[in-house]
Amino acid sequence: MRWAIAILVVARAAAADPVEVEVIDIAGDTAYVTPGRDAGLGPGAQVTIAGKTYRVAEATAKHAALAGGGGLAIGAAGTADATPPPARLPPPRPASAFRDQWPPAAPPAAAQQPAAIPLGEAPIGAAGHLALSATLSGAAARDGTTGELDARAIGSFTASHERPLGGDLDATVRFYRDGWNAHERTPLFVTAAQLRYGDAADPTLAIGRLRYAASSLGMLDGGRAALHTGDLELAAFGGIVPDPISGKPDTSASRFGAELVYDAASSPWQPRVAITAHGSTWDGTLDERVLSVTASASRGATYLDGWVEAQQFPAGNPWNAPAVDITGAGASGEWRHGGDHVGLDVTFLRPERSLRIESVVGDDFTCARKPLPGDVDEPCAGDDYWVAATASAGLRRGQWALDAVGSIGDSQGIAAGADASGYLRGEYGPRALRGVVAISGGHESFADWIATDLGVAFAPSRRLEGDLVYRPERLDYVAATGADFMQSIVADVHWAVSAAADLAISAVGTTGADRDVIQLITTIAWRPR
Repeated sequence: MRWAIAILVVARAAAADPVEVEVIDIAGDTAYVTPGRDAGLGPGAQVTIAGKTYRVAEATAKHAALAGGGGLAIGAAGTADATPPPARLPPPRPASAFRDQWPPAAPPAAAQQPAAIPLGEAPIGAAGHLALSATLSGAAARDGTTGELDARAIGSFTASHERPLGGDLDATVRFYRDGWNAHERTPLFVTAAQLRYGDAADPTLAIGRLRYAASSLGMLDGGRAALHTGDLELAAFGGIVPDPISGKPDTSASRFGAELVYDAASSPWQPRVAITAHGSTWDGTLDERVLSVTASASRGATYLDGWVEAQQFPAGNPWNAPAVDITGAGASGEWRHGGDHVGLDVTFLRPERSLRIESVVGDDFTCARKPLPGDVDEPCAGDDYWVAATASAGLRRGQWALDAVGSIGDSQGIAAGADASGYLRGEYGPRALRGVVAISGGHESFADWIATDLGVAFAPSRRLEGDLVYRPERLDYVAATGADFMQSIVADVHWAVSAAADLAISAVGTTGADRDVIQLITTIAWRPR
C-alpha cells in the first residue's frame, strides 16, 4: 500500500505542467520569485532561469526564495517543476499547546546602543528619477510620404533631503522628414523646465517653465509661490505665456493670478476644490479676466468631477459677449469595480474668446457672424456654444467582456447642428486568445459613418499583448456625390521587455475611395531604476 501511494505522488508530480516564475526581488544571495507554495513551489522544488537550476529554500503561499539566486536580475523569468500542494492541511493544534512559548517582551531600546551619525546631503542620484521614450511615426500614401521622430526625456531630482531643493524637466527633441521650420515644426518642445522648493507634485516655490500655472491653466514661463496650512493652499503666479504651437517663449502675452485650494486627502471622500482667478495681457492690452472652479471627490469605486468657468468682457468687445458669461462647465461621475464600470459626462463650452487666441486662428474662427446685406463687416452673433453628453458602461464576466459608449451633442456657431456617435465592443475567449467584434457609427453636420471591427486579441504572457483587426468602413460626406467605402487592417503590439523597458508598435493599412495609406507608429520607453 505504501508503494502504491508513493507511485501515485510521483506520477502526479511528473504530470504537472511547468510553472512560469518571475524574479521580483533580490536580497543578498537569495532571489525571491512568484508564485509560491499555492502553485506547487514548495521547499526543494527545482526552478530553472536563464539555463541554470536553483532550489527553493523557503516558500509562502504566493512567493518562493531561491538559494544562490543573488546574481539574477529583477524581472528575469523561468520555469519550475512544481509539485501540487497537499490536498488537506494537518489538523490544527489546540491553543494550549502554545501556552508559555514566548519569553517576556522587552523594549527594543533596552538592548540597543545607537551611535551618532552626522547628518548631511544625500547624493542626487538617490532622490531622482528619469524616463526616456522615443516615438517613430510615418505614413506612405499616393501623394508622398511623411515621417517624424520624437525623443522625450522626463526627469525629476531632489538635491537634498534636509531641504527639498530640486528640479523637473520634460523636453522633446523632434525630427521631421520634411525638415524643421520656425513655427509648427520646431526641433525642441519644452513642456517643463523648473527649479523648485518642495514636493514635485505641489512645490512651495517654482520658477522657470512651469508645466501648469494653476489647476485650470497650462504652461507658464514665470513663477508660482504657495503657502500651505492644513488642508488649505493659497498660491500666486505670474509670467509670460509660451507660444501655443511651438512652445517658444513669447513676450506678447502675460498671465497672472491667484488660486485657493482645499484638499482633504485624509477624509473619506478625499475632496479637492480649487478656485482660480486669473487675467492676461496681449501686446500690452488687458485681455482675459477669468474665474474658474474645479472640484473632485472619490470614495471606494465612485469618482466625481466638476468644473465651471466664468469670464468678464469689456463693453464693445469684438465677440459681442455679455459683461459676464459662463464660458464652460462640466460634470462627470463614474463607478468602477474590476472590469465593470458605469459613467456619465456632461460638458458645455463656448469658443475661446481672447485677443491672443484670435491672433493665432484669426477672427473667422472665434465666432459665428450675423449675415448682413451689402459689403459690410458682419458682427459676431455672440451666442456660440457646444454641449454634449456621454454615457459609458462595461461588464466583464469570466471569458467575456462587453463595453459600450454613446454621445449626443449640439453645436451653435460656425458649424451648427446636432451630432451623435456610439461604440459597442465585445470580447470572448481565454486571455491568451480572444475574439473581438465591435461596431461604431455616428452623425455629424458634415458626414455620417459606420464601421465594424472583426479581429482577435492575444496575450500569451503577462509581458506580451496585442490585437489584429479588419475594419470595413462606410463614410458619407454631405458635400460628396456618393458614399466612400474603405477597408483597413489594424495591428497593435505591446511588449514589456523588462521592468524598465516597454515596446509598442501600431500599424494601419487603409485602402478604398481615393486613398491608399500605410501608417506605422513605434514607441520605446525606458525607465532606468
